[in-house]
Amino acid sequence: MGLILLIDMDSFFASCEQLRHPELKDKPFVVGTSEESKKEKAVVQTASYAARKFGVHSAMPFSMALKLKPDLIYLPSDDKFYEETSARIVKLLGTYRLRMEVMSIDEMALDSTLEDYDEAFRLAETIKSRINREIGLPCTIGVSTSKIYAKMVCDAFKPDRVGMVKKDELRKFLADKDVIEIIGVGGKTKERLNKMKITKISELAKANPTLLVEAFGKFGADLSRIARGEDESGVEEGGPQISIGRETTLESDSDDMEAIAPVMEKLTKEAIADLAQRNIWYRSVSGKVRYSDFSIRTKTKRLANATDSYDTALSTSIELVRELLANGKARKVGIRLSEFSKQAGQAKL
Repeated sequence: MGLILLIDMDSFFASCEQLRHPELKDKPFVVGTSEESKKEKAVVQTASYAARKFGVHSAMPFSMALKLKPDLIYLPSDDKFYEETSARIVKLLGTYRLRMEVMSIDEMALDSTLEDYDEAFRLAETIKSRINREIGLPCTIGVSTSKIYAKMVCDAFKPDRVGMVKKDELRKFLADKDVIEIIGVGGKTKERLNKMKITKISELAKANPTLLVEAFGKFGADLSRIARGEDESGVEEGGPQISIGRETTLESDSDDMEAIAPVMEKLTKEAIADLAQRNIWYRSVSGKVRYSDFSIRTKTKRLANATDSYDTALSTSIELVRELLANGKARKVGIRLSEFSKQAGQAKL
């Protein structure tokens, strides 16, 4: 394994919108979860950097964002356009013939196969320049000895830069960071670590590994290694497939499946039509619900075989959404199709 490059597209949805709406450059705007006519119920998916200066951030209700910036511009999310743009980025990265992991729609990791830091840094600069020139979007690239460290370097150097941390610099780089900055550490894990009087990564590095394993199992051992600069996570070729999906905000919060089913029918038809245009089949179906309190849950079902069936996608997504509604009323519902393969049983993409 060589040095890892982690490419993170800066404020991806907002940057995509600026690409086709140059007039938005340097203006405060957000991309939200609802269509324009229902924006009062929307949640911010991405805020432009100009909007962030006013305290606007993702997962914030748009109504709250308006209080921070009354003339804030609103744009509805265009999943298809973002997915197509992401596919172009992946195609560009594929020209380097390096081991690649597509981690999400806006995040990819490459194994550079290089051990020389200067060469890896120059490669990152070249890739960044090409993405900017050929795709028209800004990105940040982190370079380090593992995927986890490259991601943390990327986060530290945002936006629109290339950053690198060498192996002998890792302990110093990590030392003063809050434990929640470690990939995989969420609020509950942070709370448990804090109760153990561990708030900084430097404190985590000094903690007894046995106690960490007792508290967190295998993840405790991983945390100890990461904190000491000894992580060796590499690129898992392929990684999560970029999904095709549709979602919409309901007229009112509801757990009535009879009322929600026609909405799912419309969303599924749109997703299957998109799939057909690309001549691909799916094998996994996900149902998604955003609840009244703005929390989000998804459930995924993997089918026995790949298919392009509308009926299967619809019945499966309805089944999953029905299960999710046991947790509360939905403000928004959606379907996602993933794990793609070429039609007629050709090899997986």
